[in-house]
Amino acid sequence: MKVVIVGAGEVGTGLAETLCLEKNAVVVIDLDDELLKNLSNKFDLMTINGNGASGKVLSDGDIKDANLMVAVTESNEVNVLSCHTAKTLNPSIRTICRVNDTEYFSEDEDFDLKHFGIDHLVVPQKECAQTILDVLSGPNLKEITKLSVDGAVICGFHLSPGSAMVGTQLLSFPRPDLLDKIRVCAIWRRGKLIIPRGKERFNNYDDVYVAGEKEAVLALAEWSCLDEKNINNIVIGGATELGTYLVAALNEQGKNVTLVESNESLAEKALKKLESSVNILHGDITNGDILKEAGVDVADLYLSAMSNDENNILSCLLSKRKGAKKVITIINKPDYREIISSMDNIDGCFSPRTAALNSIINLIQGENRRIGAILHRISAEVFEMTVVPKSRIVGKTISESACPRGAVFAMIFRGNVIIPATGNQVFQVGDLVVMMGEQQALKKSQALFAPKSIVGL
Repeated sequence: MKVVIVGAGEVGTGLAETLCLEKNAVVVIDLDDELLKNLSNKFDLMTINGNGASGKVLSDGDIKDANLMVAVTESNEVNVLSCHTAKTLNPSIRTICRVNDTEYFSEDEDFDLKHFGIDHLVVPQKECAQTILDVLSGPNLKEITKLSVDGAVICGFHLSPGSAMVGTQLLSFPRPDLLDKIRVCAIWRRGKLIIPRGKERFNNYDDVYVAGEKEAVLALAEWSCLDEKNINNIVIGGATELGTYLVAALNEQGKNVTLVESNESLAEKALKKLESSVNILHGDITNGDILKEAGVDVADLYLSAMSNDENNILSCLLSKRKGAKKVITIINKPDYREIISSMDNIDGCFSPRTAALNSIINLIQGENRRIGAILHRISAEVFEMTVVPKSRIVGKTISESACPRGAVFAMIFRGNVIIPATGNQVFQVGDLVVMMGEQQALKKSQALFAPKSIVGL
């Protein structure tokens, strides 16, 4: 497949890596020459310095022969115009457009995206908000990652002291009925990723990552967690697109939500946009008096959705210290992910860019997918790889297939059927195998799926 990516930022770079890994012909267009040089040094792709909305620039990128165009710059207008121009030059091309404003295409208006040359619209704030809402719907959940087959998820949940899982081993798990339906893929313990084997014991404060059908995964999470109070009183810091969208969604669920915003014009805009039942405070969320007025001391959840990562982290730490039972931060800088995931006093972190990348990855369902998802909280990835004829693992059971250290078989998709990756399961040609682990280990695991003639066997 030939793909043109307009935008070499974090989402564009992540997408380029995914597509290059899958052996696609990739062209990346951006005005920033430095970003393009970094990309060309890392990956086997073509780069063009120019405006992706320009017909000439797109033609230089062979848009007429491309199968897919993804526009992911920071400019809504450039992305929309890029899709329109691409569709004009190549009517059969498939287009994916990122917009950063939840109301750019109002759902109340009779807009047909096809008229703009857009086949799929991705709004990072909405994608991220939905991920957070999914997490808040379950007990002690850290994150839920949806995969390419409907209903298949990888879910991370927290083990509090007293959990039924603490002190148990996989070899002698007290609920084999639950374990038969899922696969325990990883443990995140004090900033370290552990791929559990049979004798690994679950400890207090472990974050456990489990793969399977959503219903079975949530059943294990619910059993493993102590009775958890429902989240009803919520304080959100920041009337950003994401913050305002979350406030509206949580208020619609009947939650008691307070929004705090330091910028007066943004606070007034939120006041006009949101229901009158939402409490809106104008003030600095890092100010102790404002925190108290917002009710952080009795909040079930404080979520910081400001545009500045440092302010988000600081306000979470202050809110936790003031009494908030759970705190979640939005991050935009990928380097902060590992730092936050090792901090016990911040319960979760989510990235709109990661949410957007995962959404786009799931929209691109090629024959031989590789990266299936990027996790928000921990330094691990999810690969989905197809078993082709003459693969090393064809006809072998999972227990007979040597998985690289640092990775684990998580699930098998056989058509739309989700099969737990248990030791006696036999790999068949056409299976889409889900693996989770460290990036380098997952890259090594590709040799298991390549035809024997390619890997030299």
